[in-house]
Amino acid sequence: MPLQTDFHPLRRLVASLLCTTLLYALPAASGETSETAAAPTAASEPFELVIVHANDTHAYAAGMTERGAPCDADEACLGGYARIAAKIKSEKAAHPHVLALDAGDRWQGTLFFRTGGEVFIGRATNAIPWDALTLGNHEFDLGVDVLAEHLKRSTHPTLAANIAPKAGSALDKLPRTVFAPDRLFEFDGVKVGVFGLANSEEDSFAARADEMAENLDFLENIEAARAAVARLETAGADIVIALTHQGYEADQALAEAVRGIDVIVGGHTHSLLGEGLPGNEGPYPTVVVSPEGERTLVVQAKRSTEYLGRLVVRFSHDGRAIDWSGGPVRLEKDLPRDPELESIVTEAAQDIAEFRAAYVSTNPNRYADGLDACREGECLSGLLAADAFLDFARKSGAQIALVNGGAIRSALPVGRIDRGSILEMHPFGNRLAVIEVAGRDIVAALEHGTAEPTVDGPHLLQPAGLRYEIDPTAPVGRRIVRVEVPVAAESGTHWRAISPEKRYRVVTLDYLARGGDGFTFFARAKHLSCEPCEAERGALDLEIFAKHLEARDPVPMPSTGRITGFGPAAY
Repeated sequence: MPLQTDFHPLRRLVASLLCTTLLYALPAASGETSETAAAPTAASEPFELVIVHANDTHAYAAGMTERGAPCDADEACLGGYARIAAKIKSEKAAHPHVLALDAGDRWQGTLFFRTGGEVFIGRATNAIPWDALTLGNHEFDLGVDVLAEHLKRSTHPTLAANIAPKAGSALDKLPRTVFAPDRLFEFDGVKVGVFGLANSEEDSFAARADEMAENLDFLENIEAARAAVARLETAGADIVIALTHQGYEADQALAEAVRGIDVIVGGHTHSLLGEGLPGNEGPYPTVVVSPEGERTLVVQAKRSTEYLGRLVVRFSHDGRAIDWSGGPVRLEKDLPRDPELESIVTEAAQDIAEFRAAYVSTNPNRYADGLDACREGECLSGLLAADAFLDFARKSGAQIALVNGGAIRSALPVGRIDRGSILEMHPFGNRLAVIEVAGRDIVAALEHGTAEPTVDGPHLLQPAGLRYEIDPTAPVGRRIVRVEVPVAAESGTHWRAISPEKRYRVVTLDYLARGGDGFTFFARAKHLSCEPCEAERGALDLEIFAKHLEARDPVPMPSTGRITGFGPAAY
């Protein structure tokens, strides 16, 4: 027997006590009504909800290789948009209560975005039967106005309860059908409220701080979530889901701090959850107890379309999760593909061909590499990029090069390297900058690079002209055991501890030099003239990297041992 609309009267009573102080903060939910809840009606059987979800798909439209590199055609690869669409459609055909949710960072990462941009992502996303989306940090990469135009063309609602657009801004002008804090969905009389929390890390937007401030305010996530829960419950929500792009640890903290959230579908940290899965960061779902003793289920599904999460939850008549099952479904090569998405991706792949035809060099080296490896320890692409940048900037006196692992988005292919591979590795169009930094600030930057709870992360710095040791068991802020710089002598190069007071010339990405990713130590540094950078009209990182490889064919294996005490072994 279908459950009734008054599935969860207890929540509405609590919400009515809170709504007076909370409702003023944000616009009302798009599904909100002014009707009061009907008298409670007992339900004789649980309500089962299937949640399928993805996060951080990063334009891996045709999926990925086993090594994690993006593919141009999906037939022989894992994941891809066509497999995601086919799986969601099959779930919706098989079960009457399905919500399909995307937790953000659909932009950036492959040649599909480089050639087709947000227009391609929009077309493909519209063809996938999502029910709701939220925004990651990369959806802001092209600016607020471009994002607003993208959302205007969307056929799915994008939810962000923690974004308050400034009056008259492009986001403020969007209709509530495409951009709103939250949304109500109804299944057989049961109302499911979904609210979004877009990525709001100031570090992510440091390079665009002025533009962001002119167009929007980010509300504090915990308070925005509390307001959204109260608003949805007042509107009749029996079940509440948070769709977030803030990371696995932050999602667990949210569950502990805010009552009334049944499920959190997250992204940003590329976390694979599920016991027995290689590299998993926790159970699927991770169960967190709220302040009132309620259980909140937290899920995430890695990145780059490799997995689609599938969570099945059964709720009691009072809206409590009573049991659950599921896990990340790896989208293997033999799974069905949706013909419409396959056609969209195949058409877009034609624009990639010219980049694949442009030969750069040959790489015979097999070493830890790629988006994940460059956040987990030293990696081939990181070492080569740091070497390339240091060689390039030596004319300006550069002694050290530092590259954040998050700037490297793909592995260097083993074998033939083409222009497209370089674009996939360095898609952001960063330029180089030379700064003068005290040794103590370099150590502080290295500490910042290891400050994630699990040590690894996008801030981890790949070095040249410097080596350092990490103690991953030490507390945050005291994980850097040793930092050394080379000293030339007649008997050869020796290594000496970095001097806290001495000032060193460091070449890095201008994004980091301006304080991006939380490297405020660099923003305070003295910025120097970079003669080769000016000669190259700004010197894009990918151009410098490509020229470095072109001059070394085949590419020699760079020196290793620059990051010790932590990281994957060579393979």
